[in-house]
Amino acid sequence: MKEKIMLLFVAVLLAGSWQVSTVFGDVENNEVFFDFKKKDEEKSNKNSKEDDNGIHKHEGWIKYYAKELGIKTEGKDLKELAMEVKEAKMEKTAKELGVETEGKDWKQLAKELHHAKVLQEAKQLGVETEGKEAEELAKEVLELKVTSKAEELGIDTEGKELKELLKEVKMAAVQKEAKAYDIDTEGKKHRELVMELHEAKLYDSADKLGIETEGKTPADLLTEILEKNAAEAKELNIYPFEENENKFYFKHHH
Repeated sequence: MKEKIMLLFVAVLLAGSWQVSTVFGDVENNEVFFDFKKKDEEKSNKNSKEDDNGIHKHEGWIKYYAKELGIKTEGKDLKELAMEVKEAKMEKTAKELGVETEGKDWKQLAKELHHAKVLQEAKQLGVETEGKEAEELAKEVLELKVTSKAEELGIDTEGKELKELLKEVKMAAVQKEAKAYDIDTEGKKHRELVMELHEAKLYDSADKLGIETEGKTPADLLTEILEKNAAEAKELNIYPFEENENKFYFKHHH
């Protein structure tokens, strides 16, 4: 149970846009992004205890955020560091959204931060918030965004449940972008396409940053970008720091 809680912490802290929860309602797509690293590690160490707990899939991002937040990493194991980063990132987000943190546990704070973000998005979308329960408002915001994206993608919304429509939107969005990277989409599941797209984007970013790619895995490239080229990648607005506000298939981490 503790391992699951820690992974949830990591998924939340990495979901910098907070729209993972307001748009998708789960963290599945965060996990997809890191699967290529797990895949690489499993080839050489299938029985590793550290691989089993899953947190090492996120090591690059945890260390990146620790540096960004001014957290010392020396002498700390990854779980301890992830917890510190999680707490600092939640406090930073709370300050930005005007949410009081004192005396609240992480579950309560996460719930309040989520609702504050929903209220912010509702205001941006012109959705009335007065007298609505948090869950009702979140669903309304989600429905509006999904419907709008469906129309943009040419998907018929008539008579479809929100869950069904969301699934179609996510698939259509990732297929559209995958094709832009010459990725064959035929017969592939959403999760598989997301992973292939992010791998393609990593190699593309490496090329733009002048990083040698020969003999390196996508996980190697991600680590190198985060450790040595983050500032330039941000300036160029390229993966993994590209603007992804309107990409419904996946919200990554900045």
